Amino acid sequence: MTETTSSGKLWKLTAIASFVVALAALLLAGALYMRKGVGDFFWPGEKVLSTAKTTLLRLERDTSLVTTRAYVQAVVRQRDEQWYGNAEVIRIVPATIYYSISLKDIDSGRMTYDEQKQQLLVPLPDVKILSIDPDLSKAEIIRNLDFLRTESMTGNQLEDTTEQMVRPELEKLGNSPEIIKTAKEHAIASVRQLLESALSSVGKPIAVQPYFKNDGQAAMQ
Repeated sequence: MTETTSSGKLWKLTAIASFVVALAALLLAGALYMRKGVGDFFWPGEKVLSTAKTTLLRLERDTSLVTTRAYVQAVVRQRDEQWYGNAEVIRIVPATIYYSISLKDIDSGRMTYDEQKQQLLVPLPDVKILSIDPDLSKAEIIRNLDFLRTESMTGNQLEDTTEQMVRPELEKLGNSPEIIKTAKEHAIASVRQLLESALSSVGKPIAVQPYFKNDGQAAMQ
C-alpha cells in the first residue's frame, strides 16, 4: 500500500520596494513638469489621466512590476507499507515565490478621475506568480526504512517521487487565498506609490486608488 501526503508552511510575505521603477517615474515626471504649459495651471482631469497614462506607457518596457515575495516551505511525504516492512521519505524544500502585475495589461482607457475628490481610479490586471525559486541548498530529505526495505530500491523510488511532488506543492502554496490576498494589497500599494509620485512631481498631489478589475469594484477610501 502506498500513501502520499503533502503539507506546506508559510514563512512570511514581504513587499518589495520598487525603488528603481519609482525613480524612473520621478525622472519622467520631472520631464513632464518642464514641458507643461500655462493651460495646465488649473489641472483639469484630462491632464491627470494623461500624466498617469504617459507614466505607465513609458514603463511598459519593464513589462512586470514585481510587488511581493513570499517565503514558503513545501513538505511532501511518500510512504509505502508492506507486510515485510514500511518505508517513508519526507522532503522539505524552502522557496521564494515572486509576484507581479503586468504594466502593459493595465487598462489605461478605463482609468477615471473624480475631480471633486481629486481621486484617480486605476484598474489592475490579476496579480500573478512571476517565478518560484526553490532553495535547494537548504532542502532536507528524511528517510525512514524498516530493516527489510532497501535504500537502493524502495528508498530511491520514494525519493524520486517526492522530488516530482515539490513543484506542484509550491504552486499550490503560492496560489493560496491568504497569500494572493496579501500580494494584491502590496500590488495596490506599489502602483499607488508609483503614480502618486509621478503626479505629485508635476504639480499637484492626487490620491490614486488602484483596484483589481476581477474583484468587481474599486478600492475606494
